[in-house]
Amino acid sequence: MEQTLRGIGVSPGIAIGPAFLFDARRVEVPKYAIEDAAAELIRVDRAIEATRADLTRLHSQTAAQLGKAHADIFNAHIMLLDDVAIREELTARITAEALNAEHILHELAQRYARVLGEAEDPRFRERTADLLDVTGHVLHHLLEAKRPNLRDLAEASIVVAHDLSPSDAASMNTEKTLGLATEVGSATSHTAILARALEIPAVVGLKLPAAAIASGATLVVDGSEGQVILNPSPETIQRYRAARDTLERRRRALQRFVTAGPARTLDGIEIPLLSNIELPIEIQHSVKSGVQGIGLYRTEYLFLNRDTLPSEEEQYEAYAAVAQALHPLPVTLRTIDIGGDKFVSHLQISKEENPQLGWRAVRFCLQSPEIFKTQLRAMLRASVHGNVQIMFPMISGLEELRQVKAVLWEVRDELRRQRIPVSRDLKVGSMIEVPSAVTLTDLLAKECDFFSIGTNDLIQYSLAVDRVNEKIAHLYEPAHPAVMRMIRWTANAARTENIPCSLCGEMAGDPLFTEALIGLGVTELSMSPIALPLVRAEIAHTNMLEAEALAKRVLRLSTAVEVRALLRERYERKGAMEAYLAQYSDESREERG
Repeated sequence: MEQTLRGIGVSPGIAIGPAFLFDARRVEVPKYAIEDAAAELIRVDRAIEATRADLTRLHSQTAAQLGKAHADIFNAHIMLLDDVAIREELTARITAEALNAEHILHELAQRYARVLGEAEDPRFRERTADLLDVTGHVLHHLLEAKRPNLRDLAEASIVVAHDLSPSDAASMNTEKTLGLATEVGSATSHTAILARALEIPAVVGLKLPAAAIASGATLVVDGSEGQVILNPSPETIQRYRAARDTLERRRRALQRFVTAGPARTLDGIEIPLLSNIELPIEIQHSVKSGVQGIGLYRTEYLFLNRDTLPSEEEQYEAYAAVAQALHPLPVTLRTIDIGGDKFVSHLQISKEENPQLGWRAVRFCLQSPEIFKTQLRAMLRASVHGNVQIMFPMISGLEELRQVKAVLWEVRDELRRQRIPVSRDLKVGSMIEVPSAVTLTDLLAKECDFFSIGTNDLIQYSLAVDRVNEKIAHLYEPAHPAVMRMIRWTANAARTENIPCSLCGEMAGDPLFTEALIGLGVTELSMSPIALPLVRAEIAHTNMLEAEALAKRVLRLSTAVEVRALLRERYERKGAMEAYLAQYSDESREERG
């Protein structure tokens, strides 16, 4: 019987195929007496060294694919291998109880995992999965059993699991992994990040145990809507196949369209399209998508999924790599925006009642000067390798902007005294994502080289809506008249001072808003690379005078319902997507010969 399972869509797209139930930790652990404890401890040493080799290989593989920041989680796993307390207890019990190593290690791992899982401090709870992942590797070597891994998928399948550890995700055969569905996970989990980077449809947080899905059962994963269809009917399969085929045709057609040069309106006005990135793997994807720069490099992802701070050298290498890859196009590096919904365990940020209103972004940086200065040094050093811009998040007023700029210039002057080269034409900008900043944009614009409107936060702060709270998520509304007016005020202030005004929130990648945003005065749009072709098609079907007239109509409306209705009617009447599908589709290419 067909069943719809709800979850969180973390990577868009549609996948249809058989379920492959994956549980790397499921293993039968025997219990038996031993006669030679010394020989048993030699077995333990060999299993640990074999595991060390596994983790070292995964580190290299992940570094090449996702970058050093995400690979460093395996360094943390290697450190767990050398945990003195566990090793001493394991040795003592093998010697005292004369029982086999795998039985005692399994017991120890389960006990330590229970203790960690019940801890109040989330930093300790985070370690549970890491501990079980590492001990699972060692157990499989002790048992001389091959650890299940996703590299060995026999056929194209949808991977279903309670969770995927970093080592499981890193070893995934991406050619045969059609989609992912897990019980746990979040939009910022290692698995979710990898799925998005590789464009694999994925849903996490399923409201059904993975074990309840039969191996080989047919599944549909809709990563856009956040749902999984178990045992779909023939009619449902046909409907989703048609939707998947349409998406693929659109992808191919629009990919041909992106080769047509910079995005321009019908009357020849260029609207730079930039991309938002987090991972090294997204750099080349952005270049292939025809972007005109990086509008938002979320540098905080260098700080996540690891136990230590990234060094200045590590950060410098990451920033220099993207600057060189995009040169001479601009690359906007946002200083770390941690806190809020981005928890970094090793920085010991205490739990807050209202984290989104608390110690995050520039507030954290100004009170953590060594961390902040290290990042700024790396950014400034990287600036000589391309067209680097630096952007500060969560600026709430002029005093705060001046404070962070003062630190930046202090670091720049220090580098110059050390004869370390720094770009002579470095542009510095502010994100506009706090309502107080909107009201002060006329003042902020005088001291910025550019603005970037971060609508994700601006909407939640101005409407007092927690966007991850299911009870009020429906109130999170980009089309709210107040949001439209704040975008207009910001764009007007930027125009007065003759500086660019970019928009880098989710609205930027939604073609429904494209014409209105241009008409409101936004001069650049920055989005996920996957959304670039859709927005490009809309711009190519837009006349600036008509866009400005649409914006004026939007600003006269009183409710979000009215705004959405107007934008929907306008979007459907223009039919930009259909026009370009017709021009660039496989069928039209065949007709043109």
